[in-house]
Amino acid sequence: MEIQNLCKSYQVSGRKLDVLNQLDLNIDDHGITVILGRSGCGKTTLLRLIAGLEHADSGEIGDVGKTGIIFQEPRLMPWLNVTDNILFGLPKSERKQKTEHAKLKHLIELTGLSGFEKAFPSQLSGGMQQRAALARALAYEPEYLLMDEPFAALDHFTRKQMQEELLKIHSEEKKGILFVTHSIDEAMTIGKKIVILEHGVCKKEYSLEHVSYPRDLLDGTLVELKKEITQQIGMD
Repeated sequence: MEIQNLCKSYQVSGRKLDVLNQLDLNIDDHGITVILGRSGCGKTTLLRLIAGLEHADSGEIGDVGKTGIIFQEPRLMPWLNVTDNILFGLPKSERKQKTEHAKLKHLIELTGLSGFEKAFPSQLSGGMQQRAALARALAYEPEYLLMDEPFAALDHFTRKQMQEELLKIHSEEKKGILFVTHSIDEAMTIGKKIVILEHGVCKKEYSLEHVSYPRDLLDGTLVELKKEITQQIGMD
């Protein structure tokens, strides 16, 4: 996916606020690209534009195809069980087919939801709710997954587990993932490419294609990389 000269602004208290300013970015069709930056740098706006939830002022977003988006909150329907939540976004004509299809069983097993098919969101932990949200996005069979800080509200141990699950799912599903986060550690744990966004432009890119999974963040090379990324984000 190629993004060229992307601009987006909002009117705030009678004045124009530029959020994205002629952003240029290439996103791998099959890798995990992580967008990293401080609050207000345009991360979520970028995801919303790619998903078609908002329209850019100018610029181009290349052919995206089908996208599935996962927010920080699971946004499950509280009156539906796990199975029905997973199928919720599909056309009615497809729901019955999927219910009886091996694909649904595969998604439930892939996301670690076996045994919870009939559970309601109120009966699930935060991590299990996000698993259901992820399964719902995958049921749509998207070409890209857009993930807006989906693990930010989870405790440290659950967040770590979900990162490992995401890597497993990525290795099996082979979908492009655009992942937004504030966490440098999270970016280095899952990203094949890390993009630092600042003032609406791409400030710096780092490739981690050569670093295999699982990653030891205490490895000397990654420690030095974290120091450099920290400096980049902290610089005005």
